[in-house]
Amino acid sequence: MKLPVKLEELLHQSEAVITSVSTLLVQGSAILDCTEVESVTNDCLNQLFTALPAYWDIADLEPNLEQSTISPTLNRQFQHWFDQRHGRSAPKLDPKNLDVPAESAILDVFNLRDEVIQDYRTYIESFLKIRDSRVETFVHQTLDRGELWIDPLVQLNPLYKPGATVTELVHQGILHPDCSNYFCTKQGKPFQFHYHQEQAFKKAQQQQSYVVTTGTGSGKSMTYVVPIFDDLLRNPDLKGVRAILVYPMNALINSQEEELNKFLAHVPNSPIRVAKYTGQESLEKKVEIQNNPPHILLTNYVMLELMLTRTHEAKFVSSPNLKYLVFDELHTYRGRQGADVSLLIRKLRQRSGKDLICIGTSATMSTEGGREARRQTVADVASKLFGTDLQAHQVIDETLQRSITRTIPDKTELRQCLSTPLPLSSEQTLAAFKQH
Repeated sequence: MKLPVKLEELLHQSEAVITSVSTLLVQGSAILDCTEVESVTNDCLNQLFTALPAYWDIADLEPNLEQSTISPTLNRQFQHWFDQRHGRSAPKLDPKNLDVPAESAILDVFNLRDEVIQDYRTYIESFLKIRDSRVETFVHQTLDRGELWIDPLVQLNPLYKPGATVTELVHQGILHPDCSNYFCTKQGKPFQFHYHQEQAFKKAQQQQSYVVTTGTGSGKSMTYVVPIFDDLLRNPDLKGVRAILVYPMNALINSQEEELNKFLAHVPNSPIRVAKYTGQESLEKKVEIQNNPPHILLTNYVMLELMLTRTHEAKFVSSPNLKYLVFDELHTYRGRQGADVSLLIRKLRQRSGKDLICIGTSATMSTEGGREARRQTVADVASKLFGTDLQAHQVIDETLQRSITRTIPDKTELRQCLSTPLPLSSEQTLAAFKQH
C-alpha cells in the first residue's frame, strides 16, 4: 500500500519534509496526487526530485504519480526537468504557454544560478557509471553538498564619476569635431565619458604616455581608442600604421575588432582603417594587410616579435607614422614573460626611431598602500616594461561617486519600511529605489 501525498499540501511544507517524500518516491512507498496543481517552480521540482537516482528518467517516476491528476502543463514541466537532467535537447519552456503565474517570469538571479548548477551537475553525472551502490551514494551526497561549485556571489557595479560629453570635449578643443560622429549612440546621442576616460584623453593630447588602472567594465579600451581616432581625424593624410594595439589573447583581439567596427559603422566610408594580424588570418588576408597596412593594427606580442624579424612584415614596425603602442591587460606581463615583453618593446622603439606614446591598461596592478603609493608602484612597473620614464601622475585610476545620497534612516522610518510590502516591480523606478 503506497502512502498518498497531495502535492498541493506538500508545497507548503519545509524542505526537510519534501526531501523525505522524495525518498519515499524512490522507495516506491508513496504516490503523488497532483490535484489542483497547475504548475510549480523549478526550485520545487529540484527539492521534490532531490533523492531520485541519477539514472532515473520520467518513466521510472510514473508508477509513483497519480496520472489522472497531472495537468498538461505540469506534465510538460516534469518531462522538461528530466530532459535537462539527462542532457537531452528540449524546447525551452515559455512561461506564456504554461499558464505560470506572472511573477514566475521575473528574472531571479538565484534561480538562474541553480539552473546553471543543475545543468553542470547533469553534465558531470553523464560521465558517472558507478556500480557499487555505496560509492554511488557517497558521490551523489558529495554533489548534493555542492562540493564542486562555490556559493553564489552578488556584487554591485561601482558608479564611476561622470566626465564630459563628446560635444563638450570638442568645444574644449580636446577632441576633433568629427569624433562626435563616431562616439554616439545609434540614436545620435553623444557619449558621456567617465572622468578617468577624460583624464586619459588629456594625457594623450599632451603627448604623454600613461597607464589606466580602473575596474572591469570601466571602459578602459575607450581611453586609448578615442585619442587614436582623434589623432587620425586630425591627420587625414597619414598612411601606414599609426597605432599598434597588443593583447594577450586572440579572443580579446577579436572582441576589440568588433567594438572598433561598431564605431566605424557610424560613419559610412570612414577613412580610418583597422585590421587584426594574428595567427588566425589566412595567408591571402595577411598579404593583403602587408600590401595595404591599416592605421590601427591589432595583434599579440608573439606576432609583434615576428614582425621585428620578418622582412615582409617590417613595414608595420618601421612605419614612419607609428606613434602609439598600446598594451592591454598589462598585469599579465610578469616574470620571465614580462622581461621578454619589455625587451620586445625596446626593440620596437629602437626600430621605429621614435619616442612612442606608450599606453597600458589593467584592472589590477597594485592594492597596497594609499592612492599615491599605488600610483607610484604602477608607474615604476610600467617604466620598466615600456623602457621610458613614467611618473605617478601618468597613472590614471578610477574616481567613484556615491550612487545613494539619501540620509541614514531613523528607527521609525526603518521600522515602517520593513513592515510595508515592497512596491510592485512595475511601479519601481531607479530614483525610488535609491530613496527606499
